[in-house]
Amino acid sequence: MATGTRPHERPQTRDQRPARRRLGPARTVAFGTVLLAAALGGCVTQNSETGEYVPRGKQRYEFAKVEKAAEQLREGMSKLQVLLLLGSPAEMDDAGDTWVYLPERYAILIPSHALQLEFKNDVLVSHENRAIVLGTKF
Repeated sequence: MATGTRPHERPQTRDQRPARRRLGPARTVAFGTVLLAAALGGCVTQNSETGEYVPRGKQRYEFAKVEKAAEQLREGMSKLQVLLLLGSPAEMDDAGDTWVYLPERYAILIPSHALQLEFKNDVLVSHENRAIVLGTKF
């Protein structure tokens, strides 16, 4: 410590400042990659016994199973019929007329989609795969 400075004060001149370590471009990229991998790695939960991915929210089945079963969807089906075919959705609007089935993880670098179902008077009127756009509601 320089003479005449108090312990809680920062040095005033450049020569008195402690040297800062700066990350080079390669280290910055490596650090960013590690952070990204850590963030993405935590997005998916896998059942250690079966190896299957655990669906999001209240969704009953893996998205791949939902997509396969959705090939049998027909307009005019009741909510009960759809529920028996696809299982419970991951998300539902307050009225229960829009159901959304989500993949186990959002694809950050590769566009992803979700299955959205619309009901009117408890009857399926439409179903479609919609792109997932982060920050927007279905």
